[in-house]
Amino acid sequence: MFLLLLQMDKTGTDGYKNQTSPCNKNEQKKVKESDGPKKMKAVGRNSQRDKENFPECIQNKNGPKRKREPLQPTSNISDHYPKRKRVVATQRKFYSMSNRPLGYCLIINNYNFERTSLGNRKGTGKDKDILTRVFESMFFKVEVRDDLQASDMQNVIKEFSERDHSKMDAFVCCILSHGEIGSVLGIDGIPVPIRELTQPFAECHTLVNKPKLFFIQACQGNEAQQGVWMADGQESTSEEGTFEEHYVPKDADFLIGIATVEYCKSFRHTTDGSIFIQELCKQLESGCTRKEDILSILTKVNRIVSSKSLNGFKQMPEVRYTLTKTLVLPMKRVS
Repeated sequence: MFLLLLQMDKTGTDGYKNQTSPCNKNEQKKVKESDGPKKMKAVGRNSQRDKENFPECIQNKNGPKRKREPLQPTSNISDHYPKRKRVVATQRKFYSMSNRPLGYCLIINNYNFERTSLGNRKGTGKDKDILTRVFESMFFKVEVRDDLQASDMQNVIKEFSERDHSKMDAFVCCILSHGEIGSVLGIDGIPVPIRELTQPFAECHTLVNKPKLFFIQACQGNEAQQGVWMADGQESTSEEGTFEEHYVPKDADFLIGIATVEYCKSFRHTTDGSIFIQELCKQLESGCTRKEDILSILTKVNRIVSSKSLNGFKQMPEVRYTLTKTLVLPMKRVS
């Protein structure tokens, strides 16, 4: 077998005789002088000597190891894989409140119901006065209409909805009257649906994309809202693709704050005014001064009014809105 290997080596390396290294000659000499097992031992015994004489032929496994690079923070190492985009919270968008006057504020104050079976609304003058003062301090141009019949209410709503609001940023309407489910009453006792009071402004082109606010002090039924006992220690808990269009839903940008939920009564003090309107104005004054948004303010109104005990009964205001931006109303600085 060794003869065959030697023959193959000779025939296979004839063209490279002049290029044979000292290492190859030494190995051929060892093969001729020793048998297979002895050769393996000889190689083992002489391995150190061979490394010294022919270091270029022996792989140096015990040489100095490659110095490791110091660890680097991963943020400095380039990543071969695409990085996942971080989701960033969308910044809030605000309604512009820069024009002066800021807008019209219409107050419909119905007091005299002598021609009906309903009583006069004592204390409503207090509500009218505080609403006038608060909204004037928020740069609104306030106009008051007293004791309107149902048809007159519809006419004045039409009048304001047909005005030019292009140089204004908002519209407010406050209605102080008796009411039924989903309606407010003229002094003639005829109901006007709340939707008939809001819809004309939905079609007002100069109020598109501008907030339209309605605050309604009126009963929404004859039921007195009962309280509910809470167990001791119990705590209450409470984009893909975009489409660009040149028009918006006509019911957008509305807010309707009502003194009570449907079917229930609202309460009014005969000298100090209604619970809802008085608390609303108080929270508007303090909240707008601190630049709080309207929904945060109305949430406080809901919490405070609902916490009161009114002759053993409760009152729960209700807020409905289709606002599309954050609304922060300005307030004049008190000198």
